[in-house]
This record gives sequence, C-alpha cells and structure tokens, in this order.
Amino acid sequence: MTEKILKIGVVGAGVMGSGHVEYLSQDIPGVTVVALAEPDESLRQAVLDRWNLECAGFSSLEEMLDGVELDGVVVASPDRFHAESIKLCLSRKMPTLCEKPLAQSSEDAEELSELAQQSLKDVGRPLVHLGFMRRFDPPFIEVKKLIDSGELGAVLYVNASTRNVSSPGIKSTELLTNIAIHEVDTLRWLLSDEWSDLTVLKGRSASRSPCLCARGKLDRPFSPGLCQRAAGVDENAQRRGLIKFGHRGRRTPRAPSTGWGPLNLNDPYSEGVDPSWRQISSASSRLATISS
Repeated sequence: MTEKILKIGVVGAGVMGSGHVEYLSQDIPGVTVVALAEPDESLRQAVLDRWNLECAGFSSLEEMLDGVELDGVVVASPDRFHAESIKLCLSRKMPTLCEKPLAQSSEDAEELSELAQQSLKDVGRPLVHLGFMRRFDPPFIEVKKLIDSGELGAVLYVNASTRNVSSPGIKSTELLTNIAIHEVDTLRWLLSDEWSDLTVLKGRSASRSPCLCARGKLDRPFSPGLCQRAAGVDENAQRRGLIKFGHRGRRTPRAPSTGWGPLNLNDPYSEGVDPSWRQISSASSRLATISS
C-alpha cells in the first residue's frame, strides 16, 4: 500500500517561513510543499528557487486555500497576521501549525482559544497547533516522564534558562511573546499545573546592550521574572542573557549585569509593552494543550 504524501502550504517566506519550506521539502519524509503564500513575489520566488521547488505561489493565505488542494498549512507570517490566519483556517477545517504568538491582543487570543475548543468538538480532533516544539523534544519528554512518575518526589523549584539564536532588531515585547512564552508553556506542561500569576522585571540600561531604541537611548529589555504556580510554588523562570540583553546567541557576547528594577509600563523606553501579553501567553499555552 502506497503511503500518502501530505500536501502542505506555507504562509510567509521570511526567516521562519523559509525555514519551514526547507525542512518540509528537504528533511521530512512523506511530505511535499505544494504552495507558498507570500505577497512579496521576489522573496517568494527566491525561496522556491533556493530549494528547486516548482510549486504554486500565491499572494495570500485565502488565495492559496482557494487555489490548491491541501492537507495542512504552516503559518509563518508576521505576528500581526496570525489571528486572522488561524480564524480562516479553522473556518475551512484546515489542520494548521502556526508560529508564536497566537495573537497580538488578549481578546483575539481568547476568541481563538474558544474557536479551537469548538473545532475539537465539531471535528473530533485538534486542527490548530502552535510552535511549542519543546513538548516533542526527546529530552523534555524524558523530564516530563520522570516528573509524572514521582520517582524523585514533587517538584519544589524550577530554574529555567533559555538560549536563543541572535535576533537583531527584536523588541522586548517580541522577546516575551515569541521566546519567553516557551517557559510559560513548558513549565505549565511539565508540571501539569496552571499559572496563578506571572511577573516580569525589566533591567536598567547597559552600555553593552546589543539593542538601541529609536530615540538613541539604550533599549532596556526585560529581565528574568519570578513566576508563581497555582499551587503556590515559586518558579524562578530565569532567561539569563536572552531576556536580559535583548538577544543572545553563539555570535552575540553576553553583556555585563547591571541589576534589575521593577517593570514600569509607562516608561518611555519600555517600547509600549501591552500588559495583555500575559493573557495571550496563557491562551496560547491552553491551545497547545488542546492540540497535544
């Protein structure tokens, strides 16, 4: 019996989108990329040429869904388009993998979470999953099994430290909704518990910070936060370097520590961070649980 080849359409030809096109077309058996939706035609064609793909190109997700038969969609467009893309895919009952964040407002995130819950009832299987890949990473799965077994007793304290590739130009808000959100989801999943509250502290300016704000002042990215689970156990979810200095990768030297001050959302150099990122992160994690 011939194994079915899954036909996938990708939305976005930027860093993440082009990466998904590469992995799906070059590394994963049983899958073929049959369409790429990207409004920038030259960028779209450059990605297809790079991997010698002769698949259909479209300017939008809607055009792609109308123009080609698909088994699934990967949404890797800019963050501001995620909510409407997921809504469209859910309305077409199209299995979808979407990059983080789920949405850019708590209202959209909650609505999408409810729509995903309803689709689960209607279709009988999850239709949307977010890019929380740690749930499928073998080392994390082993840790999850060890915690669930109770072999070492109850978890009393967690110190989580994340390292990410260099991300020039990334803003503090994006550090939370695109990177720190992994801690929000991973700890909730590992501990089978809900968050009761989540606090983020912001660091003072550092002379060697890799990010400069538009006004010529040093950007002051977020520092590690002290997180607390519903059971009352403190979680010190430290993201040293990454949240502390904007971004950190193998090619980015760590800046010296300057100490931390409390988050002030009215600070002109806080980049107008929306406090609702906490609700967005929570809804994103709940949706990931539905899909697992």
